[in-house]
Amino acid sequence: MKINKGPVVRTKHGTFKLDLPKDHCEVLTHLITELRDSLLNTTDNKSLRRLFPTAYHNDAKKDAEYQRLMREELLASRLASIETALTVIGASNELSESEIDAFARSINSLRLVIGTTLDIAESDYGDPSIESRQLDSPETESDEEKLIQSDLYDYLGWLLEWTVGAQSEGL
Repeated sequence: MKINKGPVVRTKHGTFKLDLPKDHCEVLTHLITELRDSLLNTTDNKSLRRLFPTAYHNDAKKDAEYQRLMREELLASRLASIETALTVIGASNELSESEIDAFARSINSLRLVIGTTLDIAESDYGDPSIESRQLDSPETESDEEKLIQSDLYDYLGWLLEWTVGAQSEGL
C-alpha cells in the first residue's frame, strides 16, 4: 500500500486520519455550522435546492408528494452527517469508516451549496471555461465575495477528492 501525505489518509489499521491545519479546521467548522443553521432555519433558501433534488422534473404534483415524503428523511440524514463532521474535524484520534463517510457527505453538501450560489451546474464539472468565470482582480465587494466562494468551492473539491481517494485505498 502506498503512503499518502495529504489531508486525509487511510491508516494501516484501516481507519482514517484527518490532517488539516488549525485555520482550515476553523473555517470548515464555521461553514458546516452555517450549513446546519441554514438547514434548520429555512425551507426556501434557493442555495439549498441541490440538497433536496427534484425527483420528477416533468410532474410537479408527483415531485411535491416526493418532497413531502422524503424531505424530512433527507434533512435528518444531512444533519446527522453534519454533527459527526463537526465532531471529527480537528480530532486527533483515528476516524471510522462511518465518520469519514459523514465528513465526506458534509463536505459535498457544502460544495453543492456553494456551487449553487456560484451558479455552477453539474454539467459544468471539468469544463475549462468555468475557470475563465473566475475574476482575476475583483472590482466590487460582490466580485470579491464570488472569488472567495470560488476558492472555497475549489478547496472543498480538493478535500473531497483526497477523502474519496483515502476511502478507495485498500478496496
